Amino acid sequence: MAVIPDKDARCRRIETLIAAGKGVCESCREVGISEKTFYRWRTARQSNATPIA
Repeated sequence: MAVIPDKDARCRRIETLIAAGKGVCESCREVGISEKTFYRWRTARQSNATPIA
């Protein structure tokens, strides 16, 4: 599978658009990835995040 260097930046951009009131589908379309890809990347980001304690 090809490595995509800007996954994190794309996820953050989509999350910003969603917070601004756009829908998930519309935000993903604007960034150029599918909803399924966004959800997969977001899940991977959350599981890789280190808890703050």
